[in-house]
Amino acid sequence: MIQDIGISDKRFKLSAGAGSDAIHKDPQYSYAVTQLKDEKGHIGTGLAFTVGAGNDLVCSAAKFYAEKLKCFDIEELMSDFGNTFKTLSNEQQFRWLGPHKGVVHLGLASVTNACYDLWAKQRGVPLWKLLIDLSPEEIVNTLDLSYLEDVLTQQEAIEILTEQVSTKKRENLFCKKATRAMTLR
Repeated sequence: MIQDIGISDKRFKLSAGAGSDAIHKDPQYSYAVTQLKDEKGHIGTGLAFTVGAGNDLVCSAAKFYAEKLKCFDIEELMSDFGNTFKTLSNEQQFRWLGPHKGVVHLGLASVTNACYDLWAKQRGVPLWKLLIDLSPEEIVNTLDLSYLEDVLTQQEAIEILTEQVSTKKRENLFCKKATRAMTLR
């Protein structure tokens, strides 16, 4: 169960001209960092990258969303995360600020990343391993397909992933053999 949250505004000053582009002449690498802590002491960490000014606003949005997840069991949360994400992104107090762009989107991204990280840590596996071991149904349940439903239904997404399961098993076997071969060197 998510018992505590922490939000940090991390900024890293760059030397003149470093990290700049045609629009951002003097950026500062910044991250809205979300940490979700469960009752066992696992900490899931999520980041959202910004270029400085406004990072505090992203942190405020992340805090707003992370607070809503307190007392949720991460397994239950992630079993239907697509609907959770949809509910959070349609929060009436922030929806008018643009749930699928800008500050709100970045805040929610930081929280989402922390959820996935906590889920993997609670299961005791790297995130990549957790994801490749999910069934097609479990993968699709973590996604909000709201804006794709005209061209891809949940059932169609499950069918596409199901068709690839045999390929995933072959690739997983290849990865295990390659990892074993590399450790023997």
